[in-house]
Amino acid sequence: MELEIKMPDMTTANSVVKIVEWRFQEGQPVRRGDLLVQVETDKAAVDVESIASGVLKSIRARPGDEVLAGQVIAVIETADSAAALSLPLPPGSPPSPSQKETAVAVTKIVREKPLNSGAAKRGLFARNQEARLTEPKGNVAVASGEIPLSAARRIAARRMTESKQNIPHFYLKISAAAEGMIRRRNLLTPKKMVWDAFFIHAVGKALENFPQMACRFDDGKLVPLPGNAVGVAVDVEGDLYVLPVEQPSRKSPETISEELWVAVDRLRAGDASVRRAMPTRLTITNLGASGVEEFMAIINPPEAAILAVGKVSPTVRVTADRQMRVQDRVNLTLSVDHRVVNGGYATLFLNAIVKEIEAF
Repeated sequence: MELEIKMPDMTTANSVVKIVEWRFQEGQPVRRGDLLVQVETDKAAVDVESIASGVLKSIRARPGDEVLAGQVIAVIETADSAAALSLPLPPGSPPSPSQKETAVAVTKIVREKPLNSGAAKRGLFARNQEARLTEPKGNVAVASGEIPLSAARRIAARRMTESKQNIPHFYLKISAAAEGMIRRRNLLTPKKMVWDAFFIHAVGKALENFPQMACRFDDGKLVPLPGNAVGVAVDVEGDLYVLPVEQPSRKSPETISEELWVAVDRLRAGDASVRRAMPTRLTITNLGASGVEEFMAIINPPEAAILAVGKVSPTVRVTADRQMRVQDRVNLTLSVDHRVVNGGYATLFLNAIVKEIEAF
């Protein structure tokens, strides 16, 4: 019996998926669960598993081809129909009794090696000093001196290039008092809260009053982004992923922190569902754990802004009565799409974030 293998939906906005490499050739036997083909999505390198055992009869999409969700990419000839009847079909599509069965493939994310445990201890979203001094596993120099990039890094390079070329960025810098965050963080022992939990909650609260910040520019109009999640950038051995936090304004920083710890553990375990690109309204990127005081980030399309968070550190401040005092503060830089909002609107939004941070 012939079983058609269809490309599953793995993108956030009906984007195309590029075929990278087939793990098997036509005529070779495959088993259910074998990694059949590697593809590139808009944010990740993904391996598509075989959903049946049999012989790879034909390949319908070659390396370099771009395909859409639901498109047939291969055909497997199975020994009987028993395997096909247990395959995960799309919702509402019962197995067909016909001789030619169809199924959507399941996926498994490429996992090169586990996240360094030291990085998790020092900060979830910045690699530790040892990791920064060594190349990621995928960056093995060849004889010519060239360093091949992983599929995920090639995707990131393309997306960031397109962002800088097509989005008119402008940048706003500000600092916020961090003493309230420090006190609250120190209350939770022995496991410290993730710093990003505070910023995710603050951004979620601010977005409630600034809906234009959660829009994308589309051919002369603003279109609201789907969902209600705020994302945080995660560096896993040089490959970047964005973890979404749903409805962050309704969750405490403690709850958000625990969700992030769980999500990072799942990332380390190679959980495909965590690494799949999910829609977010705004992304936070934090290099404070690496000692970076401030930086300007590139907007992650289709979002309209990204918040860069620096190191929390003691700073000399002048009070209203012109006295100097040392205060723990954090530097924030908001990168904004000028097509979506102007400087005044973005400034009010950034000040709203600061207000939420200083309320902890």
